[in-house]
Amino acid sequence: MNRLSRFAIGASAALFAATAYAPAQAATSAPAAAAETITFDQYRDWRMHFIEQRQTQLAAELADKTLPADRRAGLERQKAYYDFFAAMAPAERDRRFRERFDQIDANHDGVIDEAERAAWHDKQRAFYERGSYRHDASAEMPARR
Repeated sequence: MNRLSRFAIGASAALFAATAYAPAQAATSAPAAAAETITFDQYRDWRMHFIEQRQTQLAAELADKTLPADRRAGLERQKAYYDFFAAMAPAERDRRFRERFDQIDANHDGVIDEAERAAWHDKQRAFYERGSYRHDASAEMPARR
């Protein structure tokens, strides 16, 4: 597998990991005063704030004129992902956020508690640390001519 393919796979995996891990990360930074639960509105607001932060970070990194082409391509893919969510109609974005929220809210009581956050975090960690996730994608792609 060439260097660009490895980087593209790694960048895609990192992007997916960051977005999948985000709910658990949001939960750990939530104030403990609210009985350590997160409502959908809090989750949605956190995701929107995270998207805005990532867009800013990516734009700053892409401004570097000396950025290698493979790194630039990976960052542009990430930026396109976050731009897609930022430009999405609020109702559609909320629908997608609600789907993820409902996956985390295992008992469907409308809040994510500490146990649900921990279970989601463990599930995501297991997914990204499993050996089969880090397979050689070049074996699945046809050779370029």
